[in-house]
Amino acid sequence: MSRSVTSVDVAQAAGVSQSTVSLVVSGKADGRVSAATQALVLETAGRLGYHPNASARVLRNGNAQVLALAVPDVKHPFFGAVLEAAEVAAREHGYAVTLHDTTSDPAWAQRMVQMLGSGLLAGCIVYAGEAPRSLLALGKTRVLLVEAETEAQAGVDIDIRQGMHAVVQHLAALGHRRIGYLAADYPKATFRRRFDNFLAEMDRAGLSFETGWRMAATFDLETATDQAAILLENAHVTAVFCDDDLLAGALYRAARRLDILIPAGLSVVGFDDIDLARMLSPELTTVAIPAEEIGRNAVEALLRQLDKGRRVRPHVVPLELKVRGSTARPAGPTRGGS
Repeated sequence: MSRSVTSVDVAQAAGVSQSTVSLVVSGKADGRVSAATQALVLETAGRLGYHPNASARVLRNGNAQVLALAVPDVKHPFFGAVLEAAEVAAREHGYAVTLHDTTSDPAWAQRMVQMLGSGLLAGCIVYAGEAPRSLLALGKTRVLLVEAETEAQAGVDIDIRQGMHAVVQHLAALGHRRIGYLAADYPKATFRRRFDNFLAEMDRAGLSFETGWRMAATFDLETATDQAAILLENAHVTAVFCDDDLLAGALYRAARRLDILIPAGLSVVGFDDIDLARMLSPELTTVAIPAEEIGRNAVEALLRQLDKGRRVRPHVVPLELKVRGSTARPAGPTRGGS
């Protein structure tokens, strides 16, 4: 059996130094090695079948080239899109990504601290999770928070204020005055911030909001449908904002159960813009969170922290309201066939 290809072989074949090969394959060549030389090294490495020795990197750097992505619900389609983008970005820098669920695993933070301390992880990205002090103590370099408990803690955040402004302005411009709220029944800061900003925008638009116009539900389809039906039966609203596209899907089911047409009898707005938003009929008006941009930005920000040894400047991702067929001018509840 022939021996494995080494970085020395790549360097000799490309006509460059071994240190140049090391910089390129570790993703640290920008600003040190020309783009043309980087391309040459990568082409040569691929042609020779060279693969960096992960064990050697751990011994040399003290950490594996692995990043953790901790999310509140691994089953949610949105986080699948974030993971995919994070993996692509990490791979470009010679890293891998592991996925962890913060809701189903009460000891996730302790596990992260142990893995970071033992060198099994180079760093950790926590999305919308309540990070304890033991983990935040590493936050200057090795932990990056996305949609954190406070805006000041976040390394990557979304512009919730902008998103909720767009929602209220859109519905108010259509003539809606009784706007309901189907909230996600989870103790996450991002959902509290959405509701707080919604109320502020309603007040700014000169619109009142009554307590009975808000109902909370988990993402369980049947439970959410039942809660949505209670909201529609009791609140008599002409439009509803939903904390998540999954809740909007449940609201569609409740409206159909009650023979309320969308959008003729009820306008609906969601949040996320997952694929479901375009599968619903009519297609859902929703606030789009660019999952791919968040996944890539989070990885690149964390790697900059690891490289520079200090916390990076927070990055705020803008949101966009995607107006589709689920919103229209109010005409009173229209009941009948759907």
